Amino acid sequence: MPESRRAASGTSFALAFQVLPPGQREAIRAVHAFSRCIDDSVDEEPDPGRARDKVARWRLEIAACYEGEPSEPAAVALRPHLARFRIPRGYLDELLSGVEMDLTHLRYATFEELRRYCYRVASVVGLICLRIFGDHEERGRGYAENLGLALQLTNILRDLEADRARGRIYIPGDEMRAFGYSEDALARGERTKAFDTLMRFQAARAREYFAQADREAGGLDRRRLLAAEIMSRIYQRLLGRIEASGFDVFRRRVRVPFLERAWITGSTLIASNGAR
Repeated sequence: MPESRRAASGTSFALAFQVLPPGQREAIRAVHAFSRCIDDSVDEEPDPGRARDKVARWRLEIAACYEGEPSEPAAVALRPHLARFRIPRGYLDELLSGVEMDLTHLRYATFEELRRYCYRVASVVGLICLRIFGDHEERGRGYAENLGLALQLTNILRDLEADRARGRIYIPGDEMRAFGYSEDALARGERTKAFDTLMRFQAARAREYFAQADREAGGLDRRRLLAAEIMSRIYQRLLGRIEASGFDVFRRRVRVPFLERAWITGSTLIASNGAR
């Protein structure tokens, strides 16, 4: 799946979450380590039957986090943060259901289908983070949902070729047909006029979700959302780089260089301090 929840050292997530207080930072790390483990249970298991068994075991681990004693290290590490930040079990169940969709959905017929997937694997993570940031009443729910969708849609564009190589296409089928771009053309890595138009349509949708998140943030305490704001700015820069490359995502993975990500982090932090 697009790597929206990877949190290894040096990634945009790790850089953004460095600005958090230690307790929140450890909770976020635990959430992303858990997310990575359940991702890997599907992405790194070539046998679909065994992958389904692993998902079922993770479902039991989630239940144990709330009703018993989990055994998987990632679940054990996550458990105390679930209680401390009052994270609902339904969010973890929904996240796992999103991961499970990669076993049942190799294609998405419409954007509404894709949106459900993106909500589960990205917006739900945002809602969990919202709790960790201190918004237990979820006043920022709209912000978290829209930003999660924007991040995931950006990842889908960046990882188009890697996902295709795994047999998955996250561009809605009805939109591919409407713009006249086929799966065969995608498999050949053809960057035609139809491809460019289709990709610009996808990028514009992602930008609209970024804009919606920004509008939602206007009524919130943005200092509380500092880590999320850093992520938003880094990913908007990534989307801009993808567009500037002419959507050349077949030959290489478009990235935002570390120094540029560090500059975005620093400038966002300075702007936040100036707003106090």
